[in-house]
Amino acid sequence: MKLIFTFLICIALSYTVNAQQRAKYTVRVVDRSGNATRGSFYAAADDGVTIIRNRRDTVKLSADSISALYIHRKGIAAPLAIAGGLTFFVLAAKSDKLVESVVLIAAGVPVGVSGGLLIGGLFSNKKNYKGLQAKDFPLIKSNLKQYTVLK
Repeated sequence: MKLIFTFLICIALSYTVNAQQRAKYTVRVVDRSGNATRGSFYAAADDGVTIIRNRRDTVKLSADSISALYIHRKGIAAPLAIAGGLTFFVLAAKSDKLVESVVLIAAGVPVGVSGGLLIGGLFSNKKNYKGLQAKDFPLIKSNLKQYTVLK
């Protein structure tokens, strides 16, 4: 029993340490030609930003080529949408009347999912920077640092 408990504690600690190093914000960077680069927001500097794409592919974009930044928080909308849909599903399962259960599943679950997505979108902490120039990055670097992994 002690061995299993120790093993579970080690797994929980490793997961906690790994979760602290993950990026919490996703960024979409639009360059001057209109091409968009998406990924996790890793670092911001005076001369550009660093993005992690495809799990481990790191891309550094210079401030001269960036025209817009769109930042939003990862993983907040989906859990709320699932919770909204499950709420109406549980209400339908507890109902004794068949017609009421069918109505709650057919109409309530989509409404719950939509409501969860709406609330998740409101809490996603979106930030948009449009019409950026290279001279703007030293001014907004302190604001961008709060969204990056590397502080």
